[in-house]
Amino acid sequence: MKIVLSSRGSRGDVYPIIEIAAALKQAGHEPHICVPREFEDYSLKYGVNTSVYKDEDARKLMKEVGSGLGAMKKAMNLFAGSVDEQFEFMLNATENADALITTVNEIVAPTVAEYRKIPHYRITFTPALPGNHPPPFMPWQNLPAAINRTGWKGLAMISKFIINKFINKKREELGLKPAKSSDRYHTGNSHTLLAINRVLAPPCRAWDKKYKYDYTGYCYGQIFDKLNPELLNFINTGKRPVYIGFGSVHLKNPKQFTDMIIEAAKKTGTRIVIGKGWTGLGNGYINKDIFTVGDVPHGSLFPEMAGIIHHGGSGTTHTAARSGIPQFILPQIIDQYYWGNQIHKQGMGPKPVIPKKITVEKLAAAMDALKNGNYRTKAELLSRSMQHEDGVAKILNIVTK
Repeated sequence: MKIVLSSRGSRGDVYPIIEIAAALKQAGHEPHICVPREFEDYSLKYGVNTSVYKDEDARKLMKEVGSGLGAMKKAMNLFAGSVDEQFEFMLNATENADALITTVNEIVAPTVAEYRKIPHYRITFTPALPGNHPPPFMPWQNLPAAINRTGWKGLAMISKFIINKFINKKREELGLKPAKSSDRYHTGNSHTLLAINRVLAPPCRAWDKKYKYDYTGYCYGQIFDKLNPELLNFINTGKRPVYIGFGSVHLKNPKQFTDMIIEAAKKTGTRIVIGKGWTGLGNGYINKDIFTVGDVPHGSLFPEMAGIIHHGGSGTTHTAARSGIPQFILPQIIDQYYWGNQIHKQGMGPKPVIPKKITVEKLAAAMDALKNGNYRTKAELLSRSMQHEDGVAKILNIVTK
């Protein structure tokens, strides 16, 4: 089968697509992937030839998106601004294709699949189907169902504006009827694959008989590898450290935040592993109680930690949960609010705090709280049910059956 895969955005959006493409190739299929040039080395590492490199600076994009409610609208507008480019490469790539697999941020995909008369598999790393649950991008995650439904309607209005302004013009050129409903456009002919854990993110009753969807579990990929000897030595020469990292997310003042981490660690006597990420945390700081790392296999690192403090990306949240380690989430964009709330709600970590409201005292309190035995007990319980979850294999089974 010739299968086209496409994604854009942060590492959490793109890495799984590359991993799925690699698995398809290994299974004897013909994958063609479209990703930002930022991820060329990663795709080549997996032995996948990228048919199209998008002229998109993923790091710059993540920095420009900002934080809060406005980040969702800004992200959608940024993606909408590249609609012509999206149509060009996706229409070319899908010629004679048997299926199209994209992440939810590829807004032209439903139109391309309809035009090509091929199935579209829409992968999401958050519960992105409208219902009674809170939209993942909303900072307020404990509101009544009626208000949550209003939030979904607001998102649909933004999406409908983009569809009317950018998508329907191309649909007319392709001889397709205009899309009128945002919900129908995104989900009507697409098969939504929820690449998330069903316990960590339960389904909403409102989805029943309305959407075509499957839970697959997260696409972990190659998260296990050897840790470098210096890091291993640090881990093994004292009490279990706490990991702090923000992945692809940018902080406004990483040096100031690093200083806050160091002060909170001293207050609590906590040993720290700092992940530099795209924001550049750590200031290169290393001493007997603090170790700064670049890219490191989370699947091997997290089980060695006492706790994980992070931005709340779906991949980091799932990997920490699979490792059975308590988490403290500092959310600032899109689905991070949802994951922060879910971790706290399910008893696996303290209540989330947005970065601009964090203080040395709050960070120190979180470091101490992660040592709470109840948090670890709940995290270990969920971990046992996640050990054999393989989103990549499940997606391959659905797409190629």
